Order: sequence, then C-alpha cells, then structure tokens
Amino acid sequence: MHTDIPQPSDIDHLSDAELIELYRRSSKVHPDYGVRKLSPATVAKVSTDIDDSEPVCSEANALNLVFTATTIPVPRVRRVARREWDFLIVMDYIDGPLLAQVWPTLSIWRKLCVAFTLRRYIRQLRRFTRAPAGAPPGPLSGGEPPRTCESPLFGPVIPYRGPFASYAEMSAFFNERHQMAMDLKNVPKDDPARKELFDDSEPLVLCHQDLNLRNIIVGEGGRLWLIDWGWSGYYPPWFEYATMLTQNEYAHVSGTDDKLWRALIPFICGPYFRQERWLVDMSIALYYV
Repeated sequence: MHTDIPQPSDIDHLSDAELIELYRRSSKVHPDYGVRKLSPATVAKVSTDIDDSEPVCSEANALNLVFTATTIPVPRVRRVARREWDFLIVMDYIDGPLLAQVWPTLSIWRKLCVAFTLRRYIRQLRRFTRAPAGAPPGPLSGGEPPRTCESPLFGPVIPYRGPFASYAEMSAFFNERHQMAMDLKNVPKDDPARKELFDDSEPLVLCHQDLNLRNIIVGEGGRLWLIDWGWSGYYPPWFEYATMLTQNEYAHVSGTDDKLWRALIPFICGPYFRQERWLVDMSIALYYV
C-alpha cells in the first residue's frame, strides 16, 4: 500500500475553471490519446461515465482505491474537476514509453518478467479490492445508487447494460441471454448446454477491463504503471481474463500482434477457459436490446 505523504502539486493553487482552461490550451502527451500535460509534473484526461449526470467520477474512485489499497503503480489523482457532461481528472505525470512501444525490443525473458509482474498486480486487485458486502456490480459509485455497467463483454453493439441492483441481477441478465442464444441456435430443450450458468461463484472485485500494452507505461527502472481505468468496476474475477482477451484480438487496440502476449493472458489473469467458451456460446444474444 502507498503510505507516503503526498507532496504538494504544481497545480494545487488553480481553481477548477482554471484547470479546465489550462487543459484546453495544453498539448497532448501522445497524438493518439486525449491525455494532456498541464505542467511538468501533472497531466489531465477527460473521463466520461455512461450516466453523465453522476456527481462523482467512477474512474477517479477506482484509481484512488488502487492507490490506497495496493502497491500497484497507478498515477496519483490530484484533482477532479466537473465539466458539463464529464470529468477532468488531474494526475501525476508518469514519464516513460508505453509497453506497446518497447515490447518488440524485449527478450523472451523480459516479456516473461512483464507477465509475472502483471500476474502479481491482478492477484493484489483480487485480494484487496473486493466489493463491499451487498455492493452492486459496475463502476465505483462512491455510495451512490448502482450505475450502468460498461464492458467489452456486453458486445460491440450495446457495450453497456444495467444498472444492476445486485450481483444476482446481473447473473440473471446473462443467464436469460444464454437461454435466448440457445433458442436462436435451435438447441434442444433437454440439451445439457442449456443448464450451464453464468459463473458468479467468486466475489466481485475491481477489474481494470482494458489491460493491453497501450495502457501500461514503462517507468523509471522498468516499473510497470497501469493507466486508463475508465472501464473499471466491480465484476467477477474472470471478467479480467475475458476482457483482456477481447481487448487483445486486434493489434491496433492491444498494441501488438505478438502471439506470445496473447498466450500469456491465462497466466496473467487465470485460465478461465470454461467461462470464455460460455460467453462465446451466448454472445449472439447480446446483439439484441
């Protein structure tokens, strides 16, 4: 856990309005991303929730939880400024290239070391960031009512569902869609496949849901920093595995077409092969409202 006392930031004296104006005038850290450098020590990014009227920023909540409850390197949140339809998160600037940029230059041994490091991060998330008893799945609401869930696992047509009032309600949604998929495929009513259910056997934990080489910074000393927690939320642990596979189907999304990287995903997140097959079998039903 991070126990160091935070030092003052070089944007602490600015008002929210001044931060928003500074963001508008600042240059991008990378031409393909919306992160902008406000000062030598800080950057800012826009974070948008599906429920754009929410009073708190779920991505900032996730970053703060990971920062305080684990030793996983994530940027420290300095400020959150509310804009009309979204939030501006001001964070510490982490200097270094994206893992996607250096991955092709790494030896196999170094790539395996990266996998071991990410495996430790995932294990920390599952140990220390479990959802409180009775908390609904989805973005971290800070005690507010349940929020709409956004996940690659909901499919490319409607990537958000809910809000779900409980874990059981989300399970019921997926099980209903599973039966719909069986009907669409004309699977016999007595087929054993119809009895397979959504796996809710493990507690909800904080999942990043967008782990790929473009969302990892290689910092000083080779330290790996996890960034872009916009899709994070409380979900079953196997969601991390399934979303990591989904995010790494295409090189332009994941940052690489390296087969070794994809082969390492079960090692990093756990081999949830049965859950993956179940999702594939029912995915046709996610194309419907």
